[in-house]
Amino acid sequence: MTIPRYDDIRDLSLRTDAELIPQLTAALEGGYRRQVWVMLLDDESRLLPVVLPTDVPVEPTWDDVTGFAEFLACLSMDFHSATLVVTYERPGPVDRTARDRRWLRVLREACVESGMPFRGPYLLTGSQVRQVAPDDYLTTPLLETDDDEDLDDGL
Repeated sequence: MTIPRYDDIRDLSLRTDAELIPQLTAALEGGYRRQVWVMLLDDESRLLPVVLPTDVPVEPTWDDVTGFAEFLACLSMDFHSATLVVTYERPGPVDRTARDRRWLRVLREACVESGMPFRGPYLLTGSQVRQVAPDDYLTTPLLETDDDEDLDDGL
């Protein structure tokens, strides 16, 4: 799929995940590196022309919650009526890992702490953005534990 041009999608209202996820999949193309994408929706759920990628380390830390929350809170000063759209991207197999769950939890905690409304966080692996139910990661410890099944998953 060709990356959509902003002029072609700026009037689309993306009120549901079924409407939003295909646009994210087209815009982000695929899971090639470890990073977090932040996009914004206006008060009518239309994408704003703001796309902020940021590289992240392999494993999240407690500081990542605070750091992302502060970053997102700064965005709220300029985009106070916007809704965050947060996607975690990583290379490798499409199967969710304990590490994915940790990152999704960190991102959700940061979104909540920022006080901004948000959608996601979504997971981008392979060539697809997927929604992950909060029940799948909210009980995951924020930090790596000795009994994680993917300690040596190479991701």
